[in-house]
Amino acid sequence: MNKSTFLYAPPSSSSPRESVALIPPRWRPWLRVFWILVALNSIAAFAMTVFLTWEFAQHLPPRIVEGLGTFGWNQDTYFWYNALLLLFHFACFYFIGLSIYWLRPAERMAYFASIFFIAFATANAYVAAPEFLETLRGGPSFYVVSFNLNNLLAWPLLIAFCAVFPDGRFVPRWTRFLAAFGLVITISWGIFPEQFSNPQGAMVLALIAFLLILFGGSFLAQIKRYRHYSTPMQRQQTKWLLYGLALIVLGTLLIPTIFRLILPLAGFTGPSTTVLSDLVSNTVNTLFVLLPLSVGIAILRYRLWDIDILIRKTLTYALVVALLAIVYFGSVILLQQIFANVTGLGSNEIITVISTLAIAALFVPLRNRIQEFIDRRFYRKKYDAQQVLQKFAETVRDETDLEKLTAELVNVVQETMQPTSVSVWLKRTTEDR
Repeated sequence: MNKSTFLYAPPSSSSPRESVALIPPRWRPWLRVFWILVALNSIAAFAMTVFLTWEFAQHLPPRIVEGLGTFGWNQDTYFWYNALLLLFHFACFYFIGLSIYWLRPAERMAYFASIFFIAFATANAYVAAPEFLETLRGGPSFYVVSFNLNNLLAWPLLIAFCAVFPDGRFVPRWTRFLAAFGLVITISWGIFPEQFSNPQGAMVLALIAFLLILFGGSFLAQIKRYRHYSTPMQRQQTKWLLYGLALIVLGTLLIPTIFRLILPLAGFTGPSTTVLSDLVSNTVNTLFVLLPLSVGIAILRYRLWDIDILIRKTLTYALVVALLAIVYFGSVILLQQIFANVTGLGSNEIITVISTLAIAALFVPLRNRIQEFIDRRFYRKKYDAQQVLQKFAETVRDETDLEKLTAELVNVVQETMQPTSVSVWLKRTTEDR
């Protein structure tokens, strides 16, 4: 069996992976130390955020307790729902950032993306309730410092990441001023949190205007880069980031607005409306995971930074967790509401048990289906090869004719390995065979 083999191919204009900018060797040890500090700070801040979420859930404001009671939730359910959302958001960002740095520590853009993902894993992890923000500000001083340092790094890097993706250059040039503007806004937000958080204050309107300029400018910069500056390969990579950004912007604007309009029509009024609005905002906030997932798709399909192996598993389990969370909490809320309307009684623990058992039964088949979809969509050759091998295994189990088996073996090798030529040699074991 003969097959041409290439151990190494240097980057060229026709190579899927274009030339990359490397970090100078003398800077790498210092940047490695900085990366470790950012990674540890992100973990510490996230762990403290989860603890403060638990503490907040144990002393919920009356409006939240009353609202939760209308659809059969208690304090523990409220905590676990928010904790799972926080963990899902953190895991997607952190694992993608960790994978990028682990496999490409010397590349400038890969390092930058890794720092951004790891910092943003915690910066955007919070519970959307006004009272919870007060809990965060009243946390231990070391946590406040850790969280503010993380935010100071993460939010400006979000603007910068959208400006320099995928090759690490500010294109167009005015995007560097956009990133600097984002840093100024973040510093101001950290110095004057009360003014920016006051819904009646003028600073809130200014903040909204600034954020629209920052995110809108970043989105327009990617479009301009896509149309006028990018190579064909970079356009394919950028396309997925644009898809992710578009879904994030549309989802965060439209979904809460639609829910606020339909909740009164569905019979939710008073405290239940505000609590459900908070829960919807918490859920919609996880749309930001589309950012690392869209970069993950660019890695899988267009060899961005050439680290597709680990990202494949991340996409699979992220989608599984997201779908199961939607099914679980959607079924609990819906069934509790139906049960209350039919019987006139409150919550029923049997519904929670049934939903939990349904999730346990769905996990393995859902994971297999999603894995098959990802392989079929992004690993077509591997998926086709697996199908051919599976078919060959069935043939070997049922076929006894040696000539047919040999012909089938040659066909399998041709389809899976695609060699230039194939020959099969069978060793004689006796004089008659």
